[in-house]
Amino acid sequence: MKLLLLASALAGDAALAANKKVPVAYVDDLQFKVAVLLEEKVKAIVPSTWVAQSTPKGSYEPPQDGVLGRESEFRIGVMCGPSCKPVDDWTPVLEAELLKEMLSWSWRKERDEKSLTQRFMTARASNGTVQVIRVISAPGGNKAVYCRVRLIPQGGGITHDPLIDKLVPAFEEACLGMKL
Repeated sequence: MKLLLLASALAGDAALAANKKVPVAYVDDLQFKVAVLLEEKVKAIVPSTWVAQSTPKGSYEPPQDGVLGRESEFRIGVMCGPSCKPVDDWTPVLEAELLKEMLSWSWRKERDEKSLTQRFMTARASNGTVQVIRVISAPGGNKAVYCRVRLIPQGGGITHDPLIDKLVPAFEEACLGMKL
């Protein structure tokens, strides 16, 4: 939990921190920058070397000639509580909507941190796909903001890819740098 709080406090240096975690061999393929998204309410650390998508806003895909599979994605988004009404406890909502796949038996949780207002999880599927999700919510609020990364090996993901292992810390740092 200390890591979550520290990362949030240092959001101004978060792009630099994420870039420092990119292995030297991949700095031409992956760099991060600060962006203001979602109607200028969220400061996020996004991959500047990836292609921004117009729909949905806050979505990025790796370049065609990138080191990760084309199905990889990076997204900053907002989710509503049920019927967009205030939610006292976001845990069941997040687990049913955003984290359901990662909590299934076929995914191995590598990191799972919870607090009253945040959830941060990294999990790996047997096909080599890795997901990183960080959610910021407020008890009694009707919306939660999230950073979701899906890293898929070149070729669609059949087995473990050591490249993804090397890049996961940079993407985790980017999600931890998201700030409201």
